[in-house]
Amino acid sequence: MASEGSEGSETADLLGEPTQCVNVGEPMPDIAGFGVLLGLSVQAFISLVLAFWVFFWTKLGRLSIQHSEGTAEHASEKKRLGFVSEILMVGNDLQMITGVALTITALTDWKDIDLYHLRLVYETVSFVGISNAAALVCWTFIGAKTKTLKTRSKHKFIPAYWTPRFRITYVFGVLFLVLTVLLEVRLDEWSLTEEETGFCYVTTGITTAGASHPITDKAYVAVTAVWLLMVVFGALFCSVYFRKPLLVLGGLQFPLHLYMMIKLRIENQPFLDGGESGESEDNWDFGQTTATLLLGIAVGQLIHQGMHYIRFERALKKHGAEYALAQDDGKSEPVVSLVEEGLRQVQQLKQTASGHRSLKSTGEERHEESYELMRRSDENRA
Repeated sequence: MASEGSEGSETADLLGEPTQCVNVGEPMPDIAGFGVLLGLSVQAFISLVLAFWVFFWTKLGRLSIQHSEGTAEHASEKKRLGFVSEILMVGNDLQMITGVALTITALTDWKDIDLYHLRLVYETVSFVGISNAAALVCWTFIGAKTKTLKTRSKHKFIPAYWTPRFRITYVFGVLFLVLTVLLEVRLDEWSLTEEETGFCYVTTGITTAGASHPITDKAYVAVTAVWLLMVVFGALFCSVYFRKPLLVLGGLQFPLHLYMMIKLRIENQPFLDGGESGESEDNWDFGQTTATLLLGIAVGQLIHQGMHYIRFERALKKHGAEYALAQDDGKSEPVVSLVEEGLRQVQQLKQTASGHRSLKSTGEERHEESYELMRRSDENRA
């Protein structure tokens, strides 16, 4: 195969035809800058890690509801699932908005944008689909367990799954499909001899030496696009039994698109025409800064929610399952002083009740004390 490729290169050289793309295009920091690429890829990685964390915790029984409703244990299990659900979706909504905006930017200029940057947008936007699918796989599962996921619409002509989070996923799916079709159309214009820029890109490291272009590129885009859309919509509509296959399929796409994104950028940077100004895609501008700030917000939210969850678990170990009953469900942070005081009184009540069984002679006094402690506990909760 290598000898055939070298022979083909020699033949092309003899005919005076180039064997490698030279006129790649002009720098576009808003699309190919480090900030944009890092922001979307790192968020996808975070979502995958969180989704696999939830999956394995479910297998270990840490995220199951085993007690009947109304008990303190049920309240603690439901509260834990609520914390995990919030952690799962950290940064996902912001990333979906960023991904949709990036896709729309590429689509509005799809005839004039060079082929290299259009392909790079495809690789980068794929991270948004991976991230969203990974988060939704476990988020819908937790929502079904806690009965907080409202998927039914009052209107009979509207699809059942029509929450705002689902709607943005539908929008992304449609835009991603349109981007795929337009990329396939633009690949048909592939030319190494075109005098104008933007009709080819350097393929070193992303295909074999003897690969035929654009047939190889079109096949790759078609397969990965169908693969990704199946995972995204599978995460929305498939039953819980498909959670593991969907997570695996989404996880396998992450290293593939990460490699393609990095290799495309490295190999094509030397062939970009910065003009007399010497513009480079390494220059930081509004697009890169915005993507990086959104990633920072997501990481900050993750730390914030993680600390709340850790404090909740510690409080459960210290005070028992009753701690979940003493929290205000309308607030993310409980009023610790009142909660702990009420729990102390509840624990004293339990000790008093157990002592009552062994010392019947003082039963009347202990009943009055228990009643007073319960009344104070209810007042503190209120």
